[in-house]
Amino acid sequence: MSRCIWEKANSLTAAFWENCQAPCPVYDMHGHMGSHNAIYMKRSDPESMACHLRRAGVRRLIFSHHWTLLGNRRNAEDVEICKAYPDLFRLYAAILPDYPDYIREDLAQFDRWRPYAVGLKILPDYYRVPATDKRFAYALDFAEERGIPVLFHTWGGSEYNGGSAMLKLVEKYHNLKFFFGHSLYGDWETAARCVNEFAGNVYLELTAIPGQRGLIEKLCALAGSEHLLYGTDLPWFDEHQAMGGVLSADISEDDMRNILYRNAEKLLGKDF
Repeated sequence: MSRCIWEKANSLTAAFWENCQAPCPVYDMHGHMGSHNAIYMKRSDPESMACHLRRAGVRRLIFSHHWTLLGNRRNAEDVEICKAYPDLFRLYAAILPDYPDYIREDLAQFDRWRPYAVGLKILPDYYRVPATDKRFAYALDFAEERGIPVLFHTWGGSEYNGGSAMLKLVEKYHNLKFFFGHSLYGDWETAARCVNEFAGNVYLELTAIPGQRGLIEKLCALAGSEHLLYGTDLPWFDEHQAMGGVLSADISEDDMRNILYRNAEKLLGKDF
């Protein structure tokens, strides 16, 4: 490492580079688990993922299991994983639009699943069902009533979860907490508009962004670090790579702390 880069590093960045471990609390707000038919993943079972999280110094990972999102298992099985690793794992309950009975049955148990269940996860693109579709309405009304987070897969230009769809939702729901997975990737202006016009319930999650030079700086400038959340899509991406992207960005130490832990603690509490 060159001397000039080291001298520019703040205390968080220098500590990470030296120890390869989180120098402050870190909450990964976007994770998965289990094998996937599209790619081989070396770390996808709870035990190996837990080892990786502890090695990197991550305090919590909120996940939604691949198999649950694809309809091969139920959310209750994922609660049991959280119970086996109560110090590490929390859960987004998967919402499958073509299984309305599952939605109602699982949300009827949601309060009993706390503190492990913290929010909902919706994948409009994957299901080819627009985020605004009535099949998601019961779950969104549930989240609105309780003011809990909903992590949406979002992507710029998508007809299912792109900017126009997400704008319609944030205009309708004012109490639930919108987590934009991937921050409407590529449509940064609409992502920032959602934050700035509906401040208080829209947050941009950074999966796939830390590896792109200058994007964290751009989002901090457009939307403010107070509305950015750290996430990795683990096991798709690596904690060290994503954390290094945040801690090496040209932003202030306060910005880094907001992204890595302050915003998560503000939303869910220090002991969630």
